[in-house]
Amino acid sequence: MVAGLAAISQRKQLYVIPMSKLRLLMISRMAKPEEVLIVEDENGNIVRETMKDNDVLVQYKVCLLCTNISL
Repeated sequence: MVAGLAAISQRKQLYVIPMSKLRLLMISRMAKPEEVLIVEDENGNIVRETMKDNDVLVQYKVCLLCTNISL
């Protein structure tokens, strides 16, 4: 049982650095999200309404700032 835990610990240590680098790479290359609302205008037409700042954009910016990547 102890040998199994030691093997898991060694495997975990093996992947810590590459996975951390992969996480930073994925965050730096993620697409900027766009939130779109579908609404009906006064004429009854369905139109797309985009929003400039929202929670998803704030989360995107926080992820970039946490990884020290400039916008």
